[in-house]
Amino acid sequence: METVLAIETSVAEASIALWSDGKWLFDAEFVSDRKHNSMIFDPLTEALTKLGGRSLSCVIVGSGPGSYSGTRIGIAAAQGIAIANSCPAAALGSIAATPIARSQPVTEAKTGALAIGDARRGLYYVSPITASGEAAEPELMDAEALEQRLTASPDELLFTLDDPAKLSVSDNHQQRITATQPHARLLVDLWLQIEHARREQLFSTPLSPCYLRAPFTSKAKRGHPLLRKG
Repeated sequence: METVLAIETSVAEASIALWSDGKWLFDAEFVSDRKHNSMIFDPLTEALTKLGGRSLSCVIVGSGPGSYSGTRIGIAAAQGIAIANSCPAAALGSIAATPIARSQPVTEAKTGALAIGDARRGLYYVSPITASGEAAEPELMDAEALEQRLTASPDELLFTLDDPAKLSVSDNHQQRITATQPHARLLVDLWLQIEHARREQLFSTPLSPCYLRAPFTSKAKRGHPLLRKG
């Protein structure tokens, strides 16, 4: 019997789901943003009480892209639960856990859906849903390159986790874009379709957020205590 706990906190409308042997034991949504990330603990505790003596097979967590703090808190929670329950954990791109992404047949050789997002600082990202159902590594580009990318694939289903109105694309492309959100239930749905070899590969990969840019820390300003000589 397989029992899977899924955590999705890369967006403000966060969710947790618990699935076991073809049945949903728990499914909840909650607010998760910079001020409410502590909201994860009550639904998470309630989900674990629904195990009823079952052993967790694994913990799946959405890796974004999305909220920096939300995604990291979800990953930290997944790591802690996996350790406490002596089970593996794996991260899946949150983009693939959306209704549009999950509607694409995984047997198709060509990409049918493309995620678009605001990467800030005048850049945007695109991430196609691959034949396996997972999201490809996001590719960064400016507004002009984005327009060219969308024009070259007029039949792709376009979706975004952002506000479509804030994406710098022409009106023709704007009308093609659907706003959507990832959900923990769809993380489980994706996981159940992933082949065994790919699962093992994900289990052996350390959990980490999907960064659109390499993470960095700002340098301390002049006069900061850390720069003072001892």
